[in-house]
Amino acid sequence: MPRVLLFCVVLLFGCSPKPQSLASWPVVGNGAYGADISVPAGLAAISGDPEGVVVWSLKDNKPRYRLQMNVAPPTKAALTRDGYKPDDRLPAEPLPVTLVRFSVNGDYLVTADQTRIALWKSDDGENLGYWQAGSYRGSPRIDEPGTSQVQTLRDIAVSSGGNFIAYAQADGVVTHFNRITGRRLEFLGHSEKVNSIAMSGNGLYVLSGGNDHRAFLWNSQTGQVVRKFDASNRVVLVAMTDDGRYAFTDDADNNAVVWDIRTGEVKARLVTKAKQELFTAARFSSDGNRLLTGGPGRQLIMWDTQSGQRLWQTEVGVSKGFGPRSAVVYATAFARDRVYSVSSAGLLEAWPLEKPHE
Repeated sequence: MPRVLLFCVVLLFGCSPKPQSLASWPVVGNGAYGADISVPAGLAAISGDPEGVVVWSLKDNKPRYRLQMNVAPPTKAALTRDGYKPDDRLPAEPLPVTLVRFSVNGDYLVTADQTRIALWKSDDGENLGYWQAGSYRGSPRIDEPGTSQVQTLRDIAVSSGGNFIAYAQADGVVTHFNRITGRRLEFLGHSEKVNSIAMSGNGLYVLSGGNDHRAFLWNSQTGQVVRKFDASNRVVLVAMTDDGRYAFTDDADNNAVVWDIRTGEVKARLVTKAKQELFTAARFSSDGNRLLTGGPGRQLIMWDTQSGQRLWQTEVGVSKGFGPRSAVVYATAFARDRVYSVSSAGLLEAWPLEKPHE
């Protein structure tokens, strides 16, 4: 590379001031397994051991309550084709909670370990049910007893109002169910493992991406595909704006794309640094003009979704003492005058919304 060009690259990326954390809170002490943030609810939920899921108040900067999935009360419905069994009890193995998701408006929170799902009211932590996830790819009849097979949960989502839950499993099946009526629909459009899903606030649409190099936006009532987004490698992360206008997909070749859902066309391609930037979390701003991503190497990046250019970049904090010197970003979120991140270090951090002055 010519020295002049190298000097320009250093000026553009190496010398730009990094945003500094406005505040940092060590929510769980031994590292986190999963997390999510809901600015509408004013809460962050972070899973750790031995704390369980700590639900943290963004306003008071302290724990609101804690959730435990170790002791399961009677389930309200088993998600299996063996029938609707309101008296069943789920096994209570102390598996770590790895999936934590708020609804779009923050009124409900869903958590999951490898095979079990729990739903909670986010304002007070009231439990609304436990379910055992099942998978039925290849089953000849929808009501055939004894055909359920437990598969590892890959991702999960809950609608505003808490009536609909969607979950993806390792066999490539994405299931959408109504917890009130028990109605379920299995989306079989993926031929390989599904890695990430997102659901519209009303529960009507689900965006799913998997190892088959495809992401689908599909109708949860009919199973019909609304949009198909092709990728060059396995899709590792998907996200949607709260209003369902834009979608985001990222694949293992680091092709990160913002899509216009109405037209199915590319809105922007993020200008990434080859395979050096993989994403583990992504959240749109309310107007869809910005995207905040997190990665496995402490990366926290703000993007302009019009141009695909980065607005700023920084690194999240790490554990003090003898903990790991790196961290995976699990969740990001936009507030009115700041943004938030949660990482595997168990830290909730607040950051400035705008790029620092040079």
